Amino acid sequence: MSYQFRSAKITSPSTPNFWGGCFVEKDLTVLLEIETDGSILASYLGKSVFDQLLQFVGNTTKRDKDTVKTLLREISGNPFIKTAIIGVLSDSSMYLGCQGKGQAVLVRGEEVGTVISGGFVSQGKIDLNDRIVFHSDRLAKILGNKTLLDIYLSSNLEDFEEELAGILSVNEKAKGLAVLEVVIAKYKILPELNNINNITKFHLQKYLPEQLPLKLEQLKNYYFSKTLRQKLFLAVSSFLFIFFIINTFAGVIRSRNSQKLKQLNQTLSVVSQQFEEAQNLIELNPIRSRELLGSAKLSVSQLLTKTKKNSEGYKKLTGWFEKISASEVAAYKIYKLTAVPVYFDISLIKPGGHIDYVSSYQDRQVVLDRQSKTLYYLDLTTKQSGILAGQDVVKNAATVAIHGTNAYLLNEDGIYRIDIEKKTAGKVLDYDNNWGDIASFQSFAANLYLLDRKNNTIWKYLSTDTGLSDRRSYLQSGIGVNLANMTDMDIDGSIWVTGGAEIIKFTAGGNDQFSFKGLSDSTTNIDSFSTSENEKYIYLLERSLKRILVFDKDGLYYAQYQWEDLKDAQSIVVSEATGKIYVFFDTKIYAIDQR
Repeated sequence: MSYQFRSAKITSPSTPNFWGGCFVEKDLTVLLEIETDGSILASYLGKSVFDQLLQFVGNTTKRDKDTVKTLLREISGNPFIKTAIIGVLSDSSMYLGCQGKGQAVLVRGEEVGTVISGGFVSQGKIDLNDRIVFHSDRLAKILGNKTLLDIYLSSNLEDFEEELAGILSVNEKAKGLAVLEVVIAKYKILPELNNINNITKFHLQKYLPEQLPLKLEQLKNYYFSKTLRQKLFLAVSSFLFIFFIINTFAGVIRSRNSQKLKQLNQTLSVVSQQFEEAQNLIELNPIRSRELLGSAKLSVSQLLTKTKKNSEGYKKLTGWFEKISASEVAAYKIYKLTAVPVYFDISLIKPGGHIDYVSSYQDRQVVLDRQSKTLYYLDLTTKQSGILAGQDVVKNAATVAIHGTNAYLLNEDGIYRIDIEKKTAGKVLDYDNNWGDIASFQSFAANLYLLDRKNNTIWKYLSTDTGLSDRRSYLQSGIGVNLANMTDMDIDGSIWVTGGAEIIKFTAGGNDQFSFKGLSDSTTNIDSFSTSENEKYIYLLERSLKRILVFDKDGLYYAQYQWEDLKDAQSIVVSEATGKIYVFFDTKIYAIDQR
């Protein structure tokens, strides 16, 4: 048997940081709760996630457990999604998945039981009149278990909606909360016929195919038993009745089509205004422009799912969707690259050479080849290159640094300084047993900085007339940061460290609050980043999404470069002076022209 949803959606008032929303359409249900850090409006992000899910569902006809898994995977990298519950209905099977802290509760008669909770995907058979309540764990904390159970057992959708909405609307702790109840109802194959039944009080269900032959035979006998005048009266009456039925049926269709057309025109009028305003703001206020385009795109996406394919309305909506998507590329400054030229091949320095780690100072690069225990030098402007050190100095080095005319290398014996021009090497610092796990180190203004994950600090060595000072912590005490997962570090006067999807900025030893702003999605994993005192922007490599993101140093999104081959990139180095982003692979360096 095929089923459909009837639903009650309750959302409490939102704030810039908290937003909750529900979506129910045909065979898809979604509940979302968003909590942001203020860098992006929670409502805007929530609508963007809905848009993302609707686009995927619109492009696939498959409805099963894998569909739910794929939908959850589509949004899994977004750190601001606190709860996402997705349900997909296929005939009499229900597939449910949950990300974050939430649950779906099945109410069948007087029986109540949780069927899904955070981090799982499940499936099961549903029955007519089953009720499923979707909500985050916040609801239980606000209401308490007893009140929650009473609401689960509400006799109908109207009572559920009225009772719960009244409670949540006045509770300050419920900001941005969403609750959804769906009731499993029989799928109406002929909804228009049912509407006619209500109008005419004529029960057409009695005349379904299995009853039809018998009823026709009875009508035939009744008709031929009448006089000629009675037969004529019956024929005219039947004709008028059929005409009335057809006219009523056509009227219902015209009314529904008129309502759909009115809704379509109203929506497209708003979309047109949003689109025009967004176009005017692309350069003046790109953040507002992106918000307007995102809102317009969501409105169009929702109507697309309700509009018959190949209809005029569907063609209009598709045209707007493509138009908005094209403008988003301009508003987000998305540059899609197909061919990027090779700039340099490391095998020109040494046959079989390999790129494992790169450090940059202006246009000078030092490249560590761990496989052959070799340190290379490369000037990206002149392409002058050479070998700086071999295995007798490199040994087990995992990281290198460069500043001015000196390269620095950290190995099992300590830190060596290599004069790039003279190609001479000498140890400047013995290995310190107090060092923990040194993930990265950099030189800035002749001072050395070591990122120590184990000791949760950044060690600083000052340059003096006699060498380097004693070890000291660059970080102020009690700033409360966790460096355990950090992998890379750059310095431009402030110190930037990255790891996973996180980036932390330190200035004068203190935590200089930094966050990303103006991006519709979120960073999933920062595999490499590049900035310096000579660069205006920060550049982030995300291999999984095959892109390089560009932000200014206040965290405001600026642009992105997408290239299929970025999935295999090792690292990036940027020179705004030459207008190039250098992408390092295993053996080659490619150059992307900045725009």
